[in-house]
Amino acid sequence: MRSARLQMRRKDFEKDALALCSITVKDLKQAEAEERRKESISNPRVRALRKHVIAANGKVIGSDNAWAQYRGMIWGTCLFHAGPTIWITINPADIHDPIAQVFTGENIEMDKFNSLLGPDSQHRAENIASNPYAAARYFDFIVRTTLQTLMGITNHGSRVTCEKGILGQATAYFGVVEAQGRGTLHLHMLMWLAGTPNSKEMEEALKSGTFREKVRQYIQTNVHAHLDDLMEKDIKTMVRQPQLAYSRPPDPRHEGWGESNHEFKRQLAQSQQVHTCSRTSCLRLTKGKWMCKRRAPWTLSEDDYVDERGNWSPKRTYGYINSYCPTVLTSLRCNNDIKINTNGSDTKDVAFYITVYAMKKQKKTHNLSALMATALPYHNDHPCYEDIRERNRLLVYRCLNVINREMELSGPQVAAYLMGYGDTYTSHHYTPLFTSLFFGTLKRMFPSIVGDKGQSR
Repeated sequence: MRSARLQMRRKDFEKDALALCSITVKDLKQAEAEERRKESISNPRVRALRKHVIAANGKVIGSDNAWAQYRGMIWGTCLFHAGPTIWITINPADIHDPIAQVFTGENIEMDKFNSLLGPDSQHRAENIASNPYAAARYFDFIVRTTLQTLMGITNHGSRVTCEKGILGQATAYFGVVEAQGRGTLHLHMLMWLAGTPNSKEMEEALKSGTFREKVRQYIQTNVHAHLDDLMEKDIKTMVRQPQLAYSRPPDPRHEGWGESNHEFKRQLAQSQQVHTCSRTSCLRLTKGKWMCKRRAPWTLSEDDYVDERGNWSPKRTYGYINSYCPTVLTSLRCNNDIKINTNGSDTKDVAFYITVYAMKKQKKTHNLSALMATALPYHNDHPCYEDIRERNRLLVYRCLNVINREMELSGPQVAAYLMGYGDTYTSHHYTPLFTSLFFGTLKRMFPSIVGDKGQSR
C-alpha cells in the first residue's frame, strides 16, 4: 500500500489520472490478446496503468521488478571496480548437513559427531521440509560463515572488512539468493579481487608467459574439473554416496589429514559434481536435437591452461564433471561451480551474462493484462474514495495484489524475508540515481541530441 502511495505522488501522475480513471475491462481484454500474441500494447491507457504498476512493484520484495534493480547495482560496482574476477555458485546441502539438522532442533553432538547416529535421510528431509525457518536460518549462517572463514570477508553491520582468503583478497562482492525447484536456497556470487588488471591491462599481461603461468597456477589451485587420473569408466563404476554431506570435514589437525582429505574430495566430486543430463532437468529440444542447457559435455583438457587471448580451462578428463573449488567442496560437502574472468572470448561478456542469469525472472506463467482485468471490475464495484488520486492509487494496489499472488516463493524464501535476511549478500551499500530529470534537462538544453522521433541518440 505504501509503495502504491509513493508512486501516486509522482509528478507525472496528473497527466495519467484521466487515463487510469477511464480504463475499461474491454481495454484490458484487448491488451491481453496482444500480450498473448507477444505484440506491443497499443492502448495508451493500458500502457499508463502498466507503467505505474511495474514501478510500484519494484518496491515489493521478491518481485521480478525488485530483482531488476540488482542489475544496476552490479553494473555500478563494475564501473567502480572494473569487471568481476570470480563467479561462484554455492548450493548448500541443507537436507544432509548436520548443522541444518541442529537448527531444526535435532540433538546432535558436533564435537563428537558420528554419522551413524541421529536422524536418517528420510527424517532429515522431513525436518527441512517442515521447518522453512530453520532452512533459511541455516542458509544465512552457512553463507556468512563461508564468507568469513574461507573468503576472509567479515561483516560488521554497516562495515565490511576483507582479508586474504582462499581465492585472494576481495575488494567487493555481490551475491544473489535463488530458490531451486524443490524450494531450497543457493547463492550466485560475483567477486572482485584486489590487484586484478582491468580488461585492457589483462589483454597486455596475457602476452607474458610469466603472467599466464601465474594464472595457470591459480586455476590449478582453485578450479578443478577432474578426479586425478580417473577416466570415464572409473568414475562411472565408483559407488555414489549422495549422503556424504552428513559428516564433518576431515580435521587438518589430525595425522594423515592430507590423504583422508584427498579421498574425501574424490568421493564428493563424484557424488556432487558429475552432471547427468535428463529431459526433466537440463535437456532442451533445439532444432530437432536434445541439447543440454548447461552445454555438457564440456571440452576435455589434458592440463590446466590459459592462452594469450584469455581462453582458459581446468584439467578435465571426463566431459560431465562441472568445475568446482576444492576447498569449498570439502568444507561444505556440497555442489558448487566456479569460473574466473580472464577477458577471453568465453569470459569477456561474463558480467553481462551473470547479471542476466543471476537476475533472471521467474518463469512467466501469467498474462499481466489478464490479471489486471480481474482486478478492475472489483475496483469499479467498490469505490472507497471520491478523490481521484486515492481511487487510482487503490487501483494500482489492487493490481499489485492480483499480480503478486502469482509469485512463486518457497517457504525458506518467505522465512528469509520475514527474518530480514533478504536475498542478497553485498559488500557495499547502494543509492539509486534517478536520471530522468537530468536527461530531460539535457534534451531541453541541447535539442540536437534528440532524434526525429523524439528518441535520444
